[in-house]
Amino acid sequence: MARARNIKPGLFKNEVLGVADPLATLLFEGLWLLADRDGRLEDRPLRIRAEIFPYRDGLDIESLLNWLSDNEFIVRYTCEGKRYIQVNNFEKHQNPHKNEAPSEIPAFSEGCTTSEKIGTRSENIGSAPADSLIPDSLIPDSLQPPCAPPVRDEAPSSDDLFAKFYRLYPNKKGKANAVKAWNKLKLTDDLINQIFDGLARYCVSADWLKDGGQFVPHPATWLNGKRWEDEVKPASNVHAFPHKSRHTGFEERDYTDGLKLKEDGSYGL
Repeated sequence: MARARNIKPGLFKNEVLGVADPLATLLFEGLWLLADRDGRLEDRPLRIRAEIFPYRDGLDIESLLNWLSDNEFIVRYTCEGKRYIQVNNFEKHQNPHKNEAPSEIPAFSEGCTTSEKIGTRSENIGSAPADSLIPDSLIPDSLQPPCAPPVRDEAPSSDDLFAKFYRLYPNKKGKANAVKAWNKLKLTDDLINQIFDGLARYCVSADWLKDGGQFVPHPATWLNGKRWEDEVKPASNVHAFPHKSRHTGFEERDYTDGLKLKEDGSYGL
């Protein structure tokens, strides 16, 4: 049964979701509606697709769920032979109704294991710390999984920032050269923001989206060329609002034109 849930502004400032397939964000939000008061639901991809995307054919829900799991927005786990999903940080961002029934699904911390999927291995929950792809200072309301380490006062290291950059970059080739290019940079808070902002612009650019992304350069090439400073042409399906349009100039319009002045001082037909 779907339930009403909250959406916070921090969701739209998350740079991981911001450069990913928009359907992944929509699926993530849809899972909130299907989850119980503790953020848990059955891991049944066909039923999830029917509930969240009833009119969209050919959608690979399994791959989208794996992406959300790989990026630690959810945990897919198995307990007593049954598969479940835990929405990370659910209790932080949601306020279930007081009369909502308690969860009947076992918590993944109770000796359960992560679900098997192609290219991964099953391991005990909690064995790997979460890795947010953006420094917390950039997103005040970031979506960090509950098993994330405590937020530290010191700034993230250069290695941490590179890991976040490389994870966001769509062409993962030549990592060793990318590391060398990254280490040459004299990183400051301002430069870090410029790099991630520039990458976000490029990820929705016409050059990077055409022909399946085959023209995305190697990350080392992008870094060495300081491509975050480029002026980027957005894809044709990304529309910029004109400076003036029919939706402006309301204060200049005469809304009494064609109406008759009544005795009471009002206008009418």
